[in-house]
Amino acid sequence: NAMSLEAASSALTGYVAGSTAGVLFGGWLSDRLNNRHLLFTSVLIIVSATLMLTIGLISMPDMTVLALITVAGIAFGASRVSRDIMVKDAAPPGQIGKVFGFVSAGLPLGQALTPVPFGFLIDRGHADLVLIVAAGILLLSLLCGSGASIRNASRFFRARKLPAQD
Repeated sequence: NAMSLEAASSALTGYVAGSTAGVLFGGWLSDRLNNRHLLFTSVLIIVSATLMLTIGLISMPDMTVLALITVAGIAFGASRVSRDIMVKDAAPPGQIGKVFGFVSAGLPLGQALTPVPFGFLIDRGHADLVLIVAAGILLLSLLCGSGASIRNASRFFRARKLPAQD
């Protein structure tokens, strides 16, 4: 089901506004997570990706698309604070600035590059694939977060001396 330009613009606005609101909500919630940031971030990214896949694969009314994409934005935005906490925790001691500099440079680079292939898909009549590809990218991002958390956990355990086994 093709959306009008106005409905698609409203959906994009809903996603961006939802993402912003999600960051605020995610910041509040991250303070209460007791170091379960990976689980929290993973669940929210899966929710966001699942909603995007649903919108991309199932024909539905414009208002339903607007509601679902806004919730997808809220979920994605809420995951960002915990993601940043995980980045901070995974950074080697004394290297937090460099790590955040790398991450902070990479995010806008991705935001600058992804419109090109997405625009190509839209121009070729495959606008339905944009949300499917975006959902796939979100799911792939879980591998990066999981890898960083695993490295951080192993560094944590190596730094502590375990009691001798008798």
